[in-house]
Amino acid sequence: MKFQPYRRTKISLGILLVLLIASILYDYIGPDDYRSMLDQLYDKNGNVLENPPYPPSKEYLLGTDRDGRDNLLLILDGLKYTIAAVFIVSIARVAVGAAMGIMTETWVPSSKPFVKAFFLPFQYIPLLLLAVMLMDAVIFTFNEIPVIVKIEYQLIVLFLLGFPAVFFFTSDLVKEISTKSYVTSSALLGASKLHILKVQILPHLKPHLVLLFVQQVLQTLQILMGLALFHLFLGGRHAEKIYNTFYPKSITNELAGLTGQNFWTLKTAPWVAFSSLGLLLIIFILVIVIKNEIINNMESQTAQFSISVPKIKQRNLEGDAGNITPAKFIPIKQKALDQ
Repeated sequence: MKFQPYRRTKISLGILLVLLIASILYDYIGPDDYRSMLDQLYDKNGNVLENPPYPPSKEYLLGTDRDGRDNLLLILDGLKYTIAAVFIVSIARVAVGAAMGIMTETWVPSSKPFVKAFFLPFQYIPLLLLAVMLMDAVIFTFNEIPVIVKIEYQLIVLFLLGFPAVFFFTSDLVKEISTKSYVTSSALLGASKLHILKVQILPHLKPHLVLLFVQQVLQTLQILMGLALFHLFLGGRHAEKIYNTFYPKSITNELAGLTGQNFWTLKTAPWVAFSSLGLLLIIFILVIVIKNEIINNMESQTAQFSISVPKIKQRNLEGDAGNITPAKFIPIKQKALDQ
């Protein structure tokens, strides 16, 4: 299937790639300023000027958080974890869910009702609520579980939340394509199921899988933001004192975690929350642009290759009514004998 040039998609992917590379390179060439806390700012005479969080300035373009850490450097440090987690979860959902949906619908369609009956009760529970229930015991409490184990557990939970939707969407789409006339004709002519799958089903399925991947990216971002509001950060959280007060902080500094831990500062110091929230919104917009362009190209391809029924040219028989005589018609028996 030949697609039209995806100009907006290429630009959006380029921006996301630049952000990801900048976040990865920060660990090697970036300063360590965000790890040092600045309690107070003093003038030359030693007088206290103000307490953190500090507003945006020439020294801190996006201001600082409650610990006096540079928000811009925090975002650069944690951005790679957000993009990596969302990409891994989305690609795993589409790869595993689509593969199992295709195999189930192609070779064992009789097992689909049992799978549907198993996942049916979970369709009436919000995904965010399920995520909170499954992660609360492992992530919310302060325990000695390693950070990498917490991240792996969270990624598995996020994968399981979106797996049923991908599975049923793919299996239903394969079933719909299998009812097309060209597929049934191939089956009647003796084509194997594997041949039909490779030649006739997968080419029509690939654009839908790309669109499904983009949709899973959006859904995963939304769940991460919802979990952050419950202080269920990616990799867990740790509490540190700030002016004799404990408050939860994200260990990985990923964007959703930074937004969740600073959400209550929207009224007192809005730049703290909006620094990470603004970049999340930009990522949302870029992904939505990609999604809309994929949908538009799919619709244009459908319109381009749709079969148009030619109009039948009707003859005007009124003018020929007087010329119709019995002599112009040859009886069937006589015509057969003449031949």
